[in-house]
Amino acid sequence: MARIALPSLANGPAESAHSGIREIANEALRTPGAIRLDVGQPDFPTPQHVKDAGKRAIDENKTFYTHTQGLMSLREKLVDKLDRVNGIKSSPEAIACAPGGVGAIAAMFAAVLGQGDEVLLPDPGWPNYRMMLPWLGARPLLYPCPPSDGFQPDLEALAALITPRTRVMVVNSPNNPTGAVYPVATIAAMIELAQRNNLWLLSDECYDQILLDGSWTSPASLAPDDARIATVFTFSKTYSMTGWRLGYLAGSVELVDTATKVLESNSSCVSTISQVAAEAALVGPQDCVAEMVGAYRRRRDIVAGILEDAELFIAKPTGAFYIMADVSPAGMASRDLAFALLRERGVSVAPGTAFGQVAGEAVRISLASSDADLREGVGRLAEFVHTRT
Repeated sequence: MARIALPSLANGPAESAHSGIREIANEALRTPGAIRLDVGQPDFPTPQHVKDAGKRAIDENKTFYTHTQGLMSLREKLVDKLDRVNGIKSSPEAIACAPGGVGAIAAMFAAVLGQGDEVLLPDPGWPNYRMMLPWLGARPLLYPCPPSDGFQPDLEALAALITPRTRVMVVNSPNNPTGAVYPVATIAAMIELAQRNNLWLLSDECYDQILLDGSWTSPASLAPDDARIATVFTFSKTYSMTGWRLGYLAGSVELVDTATKVLESNSSCVSTISQVAAEAALVGPQDCVAEMVGAYRRRRDIVAGILEDAELFIAKPTGAFYIMADVSPAGMASRDLAFALLRERGVSVAPGTAFGQVAGEAVRISLASSDADLREGVGRLAEFVHTRT
């Protein structure tokens, strides 16, 4: 049969690389018995009261479309949560639910970016930010968060990157992949920089309730009257609801209305079942959150100790559920090392190159694995690195 010449694909998405995290994860799925330290999702089940609410929603036929922004009852509960947990004053009209935090971020980008616009992104940073930009004809500007400074933003380097085409500054704290939490003074400086250059500031707070030490201040709580600040959250991490696909965007009514038009075009609304379950998560017992955070803190300490003994330690994470490990003694590119580690020792970690340029000699270890798997897997990693020295 003759080969059919297909129409061309869109240049941006077609030429983009797949996520470096998904790349190693897919290979791990094909590796029997692999110790999974690459996974960016909690290893705990969704709390029972949340699952029960989802089941009741099905039985009560709550299985139809909702308002694109989400159930009014859910958004009212989110108003209370934002005030109580994040210090953000909002309203139901200024909140839009989306298919996960990723859906909320994509909708915000689509609402404010045009051809040729630039977006300031943390390096290391979550790769999906960069992957979204080709759809919109925008391009990333990576601001360094050096390991030598505990992965805190280099504010001078950040300011030097700004051009007349720069449109958005993304702040991600607690940070994926580093676990860094930015102090109030840093957040205030980033807000001032955004205000001075009239930039949108998107604060990705998907790990807002996973704090291992200290506290976190949301930009929107420091500058409550600044309509340029938008904030994204998710139920995935806090309540171990990754598969329920529910996140939300909070910002000005004008911004959220435009983002809602994007959501209308690509998802109509989030699953009603997930929304009802999310209401139960918000108003139900919160001890499940404290238990998960306590486990991540214990695992952080275990892994940090192993890495310190192996002289692979970089910095102590104070939020999220990740820790970075220095693999430079192996003398290998982190992507090559990650695949060799999986192939030869049966351990999967995310290569630092998946997150940008700054962490090219590091790998990300997820703390969302059992204590036993972390001890064994990180031990194998340390041995592997030093046998290559």
